[in-house]
Amino acid sequence: MFRIHRWVAVGALLLPAAAWAHNDDRYENSVHANVKFLGGRVTIEHKFGHVEVRTSNGDEVTVRGTIRASDEELGKQIRFAVTNSSEGVLIRTTYPEVHIHGGNVSYSADLEVTIPSRAPLFLRNRFGSVEVEGLRASSEIVNGQGSISFRDSRGAQRIENSFGSITIENAGGDTTVQNANGSISIERVDGNLTVSDRFASVSVRDAKRAVTIQNSNGSVVLENVGSDAKVKNSFGSVGVRNVDGALEVTNQNGSVNVAEVKGSAIVKNSYATTTISNVHNDLTVDSTNGRVEAAVIGGSADIKGSFAPIEVRNVSGPAKISNSNGNITAADIRGKLEIDTRFGLVKAERIRGSLDVDNSNGSVTANDIAGSARVHTSFASVFLKGIDGAVDVENQNGAISIASLKRSCNPIALRTTYAPIKIALPASGGYDVEARTSYGSINTDVPITITRKSENNLSGTIGGGGCKLDLATSNGNITITRE
Repeated sequence: MFRIHRWVAVGALLLPAAAWAHNDDRYENSVHANVKFLGGRVTIEHKFGHVEVRTSNGDEVTVRGTIRASDEELGKQIRFAVTNSSEGVLIRTTYPEVHIHGGNVSYSADLEVTIPSRAPLFLRNRFGSVEVEGLRASSEIVNGQGSISFRDSRGAQRIENSFGSITIENAGGDTTVQNANGSISIERVDGNLTVSDRFASVSVRDAKRAVTIQNSNGSVVLENVGSDAKVKNSFGSVGVRNVDGALEVTNQNGSVNVAEVKGSAIVKNSYATTTISNVHNDLTVDSTNGRVEAAVIGGSADIKGSFAPIEVRNVSGPAKISNSNGNITAADIRGKLEIDTRFGLVKAERIRGSLDVDNSNGSVTANDIAGSARVHTSFASVFLKGIDGAVDVENQNGAISIASLKRSCNPIALRTTYAPIKIALPASGGYDVEARTSYGSINTDVPITITRKSENNLSGTIGGGGCKLDLATSNGNITITRE
């Protein structure tokens, strides 16, 4: 055992708390100790003061401390001890029981420790800040009521704090970080990273391996991840950019902004806006009561929402969109587009596959569809233009208008009630016509060879026939024209 010839203080205490600002220190003492590191780990048990740990290439542990107290007798009673053995070096401070009968008493201290870079470290502190730099072995840092600064490490690290910030830079191994009521800022981690926090912000940049973040009541920023990433948050925004692997985000009551994900992305959010761009693989979104905007998706897109609009653009594969009580806009989809919604408008354009829409109480407008179009809605109009395949529309209490068909023969079936139907046919092409209405008229400026006709019904052929044209309504007119 290494023995210091006089016991001295390393610590900080304020009784009452206001004494820091109103009492000048009247006692100050400094201490110094060196011991040889024989193996094991370095353990520091400290409280009420700042702790600074640095490393060296030697095999000694150096301890320096400074005590300041408003009462000399109190300062002399505080104890500081350093012991070493094959199991490691222990640095510990102890404090007397303080009984104050009127007046204010305060004492404070700083602790500076230099350890071999290869020595594992366990550090526990309270009511003071911690700075650690240059470790080349695993460590565990536990602090409370003070900030932690941790830089330039190698090996597995565990860092825990409460009521104080955590700052980490250049961590060379797997790192676990836990905090509460204090922000976390991390830059440059070479190993896997796990972060948990609450009631404060989390920021992570330049992590080469997998990242997992769990937070609440604070924002999350994650940038430049070399592997997969998972983020769970609530009551705070989430911003994610540049993830080389797959991404999974779950949030509540906070906006989500995601950009540049090379793998697939799964995003769940509620009661806030979700914005996603440049996902190189498949995208899945589940949102409630929040707007969704997604653009430049390299794979398929599967998006669910409610009570807010959804806008999806530039999807390399098929897209499936489900919503209620919110509008849907989809453009530049290079696969099949499926839409299922209620009480919202639907607008689709430049769809390179087929279009399939189920809606009610909302209009549907579609333009430039490379495949077929199937639309089912009610109590709103349907406008289709530039369809390159079969057209099948079923509506109730809403008008139907079809124009600019890309083929000379598109099988067409249009049905509605209490609303008109209007269709403009290509200049050439043959159709077998069946048109039916009640309490309305059938009007055409296209020559039709009539095979059967009554007041509200018409059967016949246009051109040489051959392509189905089935039009049916009630309490509405039917109009057939040429482009």
